[in-house]
Amino acid sequence: MPVLYRNYRPMRFSDLVGQEDVSQTLKNQISFGRIGHAYLFTGIRGTGKTTFARIISKAVNCLNIVDGEPCGECEICKGIDNGTILDVTEIDAASNNGVNDMRELRDETAYVPTVAKYRVYIIDEVHMLSMGAFNALLKTLEEPPAHVIFMLATTEIHKVPETILSRTQRFDLLQIPTAAMTDHLKNILDIQCIWN
Repeated sequence: MPVLYRNYRPMRFSDLVGQEDVSQTLKNQISFGRIGHAYLFTGIRGTGKTTFARIISKAVNCLNIVDGEPCGECEICKGIDNGTILDVTEIDAASNNGVNDMRELRDETAYVPTVAKYRVYIIDEVHMLSMGAFNALLKTLEEPPAHVIFMLATTEIHKVPETILSRTQRFDLLQIPTAAMTDHLKNILDIQCIWN
């Protein structure tokens, strides 16, 4: 039996539950072409930090975007979903937290995207970076190439240096209300019952 979270992970902004304000803000930015070079998502586990980053990576590169939403059907969207588009890179800062890791990333940003419009770097648990690694990342955030977007996610915002915070667009994700979560789970169970 397939894992439910993979089947029901949000693929568009409209699929996200309990974060409507953030979703609308990001859709508006993308619709009007006001895309930032660095975003920071913070909140407790399960609020959608990495999911937001993945959806943005599709939306900014989608070939058939509609009202800020990725189509989910073009080759870019499908490639990002299945991990075959090398222009979108996810990095776990817990295991890639050294100066050399960030220097390698900085060197990589010089290369233009191969198939997408933007190279997107999603750095999960960014608060785990060492101070030296933060300094190396800061140099890239200060003068980012036009074809690069950074997505940072953290559960511990107080550990992220102010110099990094000041160079990102910060979005604080709220805990998903119990009622919204319950309704969403009921919808999933209804779908599962129909399929079975």
